[in-house]
Amino acid sequence: MNTEITEENIGAKAVKRIRKSLEMTQAEVARTLGVSIRAIQSYEQGWRDVPDATLIQLLVLVAAYKGAALDGKPCWEITKCTAERQLRCPSRKTGGHLCWFVSGRLCGKSQFNDKNSPLPCLTCPVVEKLLT
Repeated sequence: MNTEITEENIGAKAVKRIRKSLEMTQAEVARTLGVSIRAIQSYEQGWRDVPDATLIQLLVLVAAYKGAALDGKPCWEITKCTAERQLRCPSRKTGGHLCWFVSGRLCGKSQFNDKNSPLPCLTCPVVEKLLT
């Protein structure tokens, strides 16, 4: 089974990985998001595109439940950004927290550098640390 994350399957892989990281069943995630179990199954199988809003909700859940995994470090410490980049970072106003939400499309630390790609931050080191 190929588990490599590509731009084509990023949403499907992310939903499943986030759900497993949260130790939730498909039914629990469906209830939490206010969608059907079939929707979650369809997202995870790649049969249906995952709306950006759904991915954002899942990332917010991960941040709320597992934010301690970041050990209070701001994003720029995790991504090893230069001092100049830190000063320009929009997430600086949040103390470097929730950077994937505040500046995910601007950061350039993801595996996919296409700024038009849905939530390219799903492969950034900060999100990866949340999901471990």
